[in-house]
Amino acid sequence: MTIPYAPIIAQANLTDLKDMFSLALGVIFFFGFVYGIFLIWRGAKKIADGDSEGYSSIFGGIIIAAAGLIMSAFFVLAGIGDAVITPTF
Repeated sequence: MTIPYAPIIAQANLTDLKDMFSLALGVIFFFGFVYGIFLIWRGAKKIADGDSEGYSSIFGGIIIAAAGLIMSAFFVLAGIGDAVITPTF
């Protein structure tokens, strides 16, 4: 009795893989955005309390919250805009 190889070597379509990456990026960017907003808020509170370290917290929060946009811009500027995957939820 022979075992059919079709179920063993069956692979997902490239669009399915791209959709999975898109979903994973959406989840990562969502948590990164929330954490970045938290850092901005914490930095503003530190500045209000007179601590000069708050400016670096605000700058870091902006970078973390806008990471997806920043990476997409670099891909487009490098001429590989087709490599950008749009995050989904």
